[in-house]
Amino acid sequence: MAELYPGYQLFPCLTILVGVLGWVGGTGLRRVSVLSPYSFGLLILVSVFGVRPLLMARDDSSFEFYGYRITASEFEYATFLGFLAVVGLTMGFIAGRFFGRTQMDRSQLNGSCPPDSFRPGSVAKSIEVDPGRSFAAAWLLILGWFAVMVFVGGGLGFVSQLFGGRSPEVTAKLSNVPAIVFALPVVAALVIAVTRFRHERSTRYSRAQLLHYWLLAAVTVIPPSALGTRRFLIPSVVIAVLGSLSGKLQLRVPLSWGVLGIGSFLVLTIFPFVRSAGSRSPDQAGLVGAMQSYFVDEGVSGSLENYFVSFDTEMFNYVAFLSSRLGRDIPYGLGQGTFGEIIAMPIPAALSPLDIWNDVMLTSAFGSGCSIETACPVPSVVGVLFSDFWIPGVLVGIVAIGYLASKFDRSLEISRYPEATAALLLAAGFAVVFFRGNSMAQFWYGFQIFVVWFLVTRALAGLNAGSTSERFSLLHRGKVPL
Repeated sequence: MAELYPGYQLFPCLTILVGVLGWVGGTGLRRVSVLSPYSFGLLILVSVFGVRPLLMARDDSSFEFYGYRITASEFEYATFLGFLAVVGLTMGFIAGRFFGRTQMDRSQLNGSCPPDSFRPGSVAKSIEVDPGRSFAAAWLLILGWFAVMVFVGGGLGFVSQLFGGRSPEVTAKLSNVPAIVFALPVVAALVIAVTRFRHERSTRYSRAQLLHYWLLAAVTVIPPSALGTRRFLIPSVVIAVLGSLSGKLQLRVPLSWGVLGIGSFLVLTIFPFVRSAGSRSPDQAGLVGAMQSYFVDEGVSGSLENYFVSFDTEMFNYVAFLSSRLGRDIPYGLGQGTFGEIIAMPIPAALSPLDIWNDVMLTSAFGSGCSIETACPVPSVVGVLFSDFWIPGVLVGIVAIGYLASKFDRSLEISRYPEATAALLLAAGFAVVFFRGNSMAQFWYGFQIFVVWFLVTRALAGLNAGSTSERFSLLHRGKVPL
């Protein structure tokens, strides 16, 4: 397949070029921008629709898609859609920044300014949480995860079985566990991150508090590592890092961040290949040993190439697969894959009048919906928009996402209420899985986490009512900036 068609490299190369320029120009290498939904979205789109198709020509097996083979014309169509998505996201972001500056200029000319979260008295209705209580709540949430695993598995032995990797026995026991249980570590990360972000607007954490914060942030990674679930691992890390940046959002990214970023990316590329029980033998000392063995065998180049031509980026193949079947074998969603999916997700399947549209597409294509025994590919945000409204859906939808993403940096900086801060941190944390996977499902996971976080912080605020009231009395008198 080295010669798919003349010029098959054109759109992938343009996708990478526009993506890199859009990323550098859009982030300006500022800390908050590098960790923003726009940044993560571009990187995912470039990985799936830029790097992968260039490497596919070197690996004939990468054209296979659950029993089907991607043709040259389908390949070309998917590369075009990927390029369109990267351009649309970038243009939406630029438009949002342009109109944002225009609006700000008009406000200044009229003698007004946007709401400032640092202005005393501007957050009288918000409820803040004491750092110490946020740490205690986070520990309880993580212990809650372990407690549920022990209960579901029938004893402590199941926990060690979990960390031994995925197996049919483990999967069977976890099949009916609600997703929010697996997401409890993300709730824990959100509790400590929101608290620190807002607290450090007035008072920096002590050395002991910083140590406790990063210890908890590291511990939140352990539960999702058991089964290699990056869906709840990546958000914990991103949320914890963003929570530490209050007052430092606009600083440039230091060189150490680049080193850590490359190292973290390599770890995440290895993760899916060592999450089965068969890949974690006892003599490898579990997950870490299995990852080390994999890295020694494959090296840097092998690990990266395996990532870019594996199921991690097979969303490209899904879009290519849909390109010749939508409107024929597979019906257009006409809103069911986006708006309908958001409505259908929280309703139990037995009671819902709506079908999960991703399962409808999988059933049309493979004869059954997503399950452990059958194919369960995910379409990416491009695939979701394309399956609903064809090319106009991709263009309009992705431009709208870029426009909204352009508001992230400023919105986080001036967020007046904890609820706004939490929602923005969740948006950044779930951006990777939103752009890569079943996007509407990720939206629902994020919403559930927000609800649990809200309930936890309300309970903590009730315990902390006296000190909070005293703090806000000082705020009203203008003695303490929030």
